[in-house]
Amino acid sequence: MSGKLLARACAIFLALILTACGGDDNSSPLAGSPDGSGGSGDPTTPSEDADVGTVELIANPVRLDTSTNASSSITARIKDSNGILLQDVPVSFSANNGGTLEVTQQITDQAGIASATLTTDSDPRNRTVTVTAQAGSVSRSLNVEISGTSISISGPSSISLGGSANYRVTLADADGSGISGQPIALSTNRGTLSASNLTSSSNGSVDVQLSGGNTGGTATITASAYSGSSQVSATQNVVIAGDSFAFTAPDTATEVDLGVEQQVTIEWQVDGNPVADGTQVQFSATRGTLNPPTGLVTTSGGEASIGITSTNSGTTTVTATDPNSGLSADLSFEFIANTPDSINLQASKTQLDLGETSEIIAVIRDASNNLVKNQEISFRILEDGSGGNLSSSLDVTDSQGRASTIYTAGSNTSGRDGVEIEAVVDGSISDTVTLTVARQALRLAIGTGNEIEEPDSVRYVKEYVAIVTDANGAPVENANIELSALPVGYRKGSYAVSTDDNWVLSPSDPQFCEAEDTNQNGQLDPGEDVNGSEKLEPTNSAATSSSSITSASDGSASFSLLYPQSHCNWVQIELTATVRVGGSESVETSRFYLSCLASDLSNTDISPPGGTEGLYGVAQDCSVDDFTN
Repeated sequence: MSGKLLARACAIFLALILTACGGDDNSSPLAGSPDGSGGSGDPTTPSEDADVGTVELIANPVRLDTSTNASSSITARIKDSNGILLQDVPVSFSANNGGTLEVTQQITDQAGIASATLTTDSDPRNRTVTVTAQAGSVSRSLNVEISGTSISISGPSSISLGGSANYRVTLADADGSGISGQPIALSTNRGTLSASNLTSSSNGSVDVQLSGGNTGGTATITASAYSGSSQVSATQNVVIAGDSFAFTAPDTATEVDLGVEQQVTIEWQVDGNPVADGTQVQFSATRGTLNPPTGLVTTSGGEASIGITSTNSGTTTVTATDPNSGLSADLSFEFIANTPDSINLQASKTQLDLGETSEIIAVIRDASNNLVKNQEISFRILEDGSGGNLSSSLDVTDSQGRASTIYTAGSNTSGRDGVEIEAVVDGSISDTVTLTVARQALRLAIGTGNEIEEPDSVRYVKEYVAIVTDANGAPVENANIELSALPVGYRKGSYAVSTDDNWVLSPSDPQFCEAEDTNQNGQLDPGEDVNGSEKLEPTNSAATSSSSITSASDGSASFSLLYPQSHCNWVQIELTATVRVGGSESVETSRFYLSCLASDLSNTDISPPGGTEGLYGVAQDCSVDDFTN
């Protein structure tokens, strides 16, 4: 046995032992003999009847977090019953409980090693994944722990009798990224929650309101997600104080004009009596400026009031808090802008099918860019070649400054930007948006490449593509395209050898003759037999692979043109594609001579396809019938 090979095998074995037993804390111990020992020697290629003795399995690391990019390297080392490393042994890997394995090396190498990579596959559940490696009849398993997902509750620690407060529950993975679309169960042992089951939003959160009821004590809010061993839960204790601590003004439906100060009042009673005068209350708000700016005021007669103004529109939530006990209450109302300065008109769709609808949305802002509420917007159609209609001519802006109507396209095409709709606010502020009702087959193109296929010794095949689009260049799917390939003329002449030893047409500009079937009815009608041959020239030389094709999602459809090799260079055809949609028709044609394969004209030791004389004769006179084909 080679000393170098022995040293290499021992070094590999030793490295694996060190990694498993004394290396990274995240590494699992080697699976194998109880004392971690094993055979050494040259890795060998087992014969078909070689038995697998042991499978040693390592995961690095053995703990993963629930972030989307977490992974663990899985290594399996295979030995026979004598401890000899086995090469070229197939290893089967598997993982349960939502683990995903990418096998990076399924057949053992010279060191007896096969490998895979375990990932969480964007599954954020906390769980244990069992990875198994099997070689022959021997298998070994190990567990990889995946953890880090948690759920939390945030909100006031105290509310009053009969009061309520809002709480946010957030489900997040190990990186703190919110987990969306997961059911979250909610419960409380005291008071009432606004919902018991919600689904996490795009940022992983849900909002719920706790109402304290009329009995004091401590409410425990519980939130949980997932089930079984993957379940995560959180609790928050909320003191329902014996005090009455609630807003009395303004009403939640109040709308306050920008720049106008609104007084906000909290009433605080203890055992049915007003709290002592001079008791501090801390106010805060999500929008607007408080007066005084510190937000700290004192009670008088059991009430505390504060002023609030805002220069930007939207909902504000004012919170009043007892700085000592944490007792709190919330009140929401809206600041609104009411002087329109600009209008922006948009459409949910600007390219429509016949009869399709689009929402026409007007957004109104004031001179400071605030959204303006409660403004009446009028809509009208200025131009419409499709004959469409609007669902309503009037709407009133909401809190987002939005007003809308629905446009329904008519039964005709409009041309590009052929529909124009106007929205007007305050009598003179206006904007327009244009639409196109044309998503049908109004444009058609056909084309090909520069290659010819030669499926056998007598035929040529040339590939083509047809592309169907609407007036805006958008692809039209499922359009039926009809195909035809008819002769429009032929050439008379012969082949000669050129100076560079190729077959070329002679004369260089051979006589061209129009197709005799002038009405293309396939019949020899009076006056059509120009050369007196008593039949129509030329014949139909080419055929498309199908009489009709259907466009795919990108608007394209492929087809082939098939023709005899002997007809190349002599027959001119017109390839036509026709598509009909919604009563309209689009036609695309391409006129060309049937092509020859270049290699068939480059060897002058071999006659060109069909021979050296023209398919329809050599005389440079269309009235002469001199062909013998």
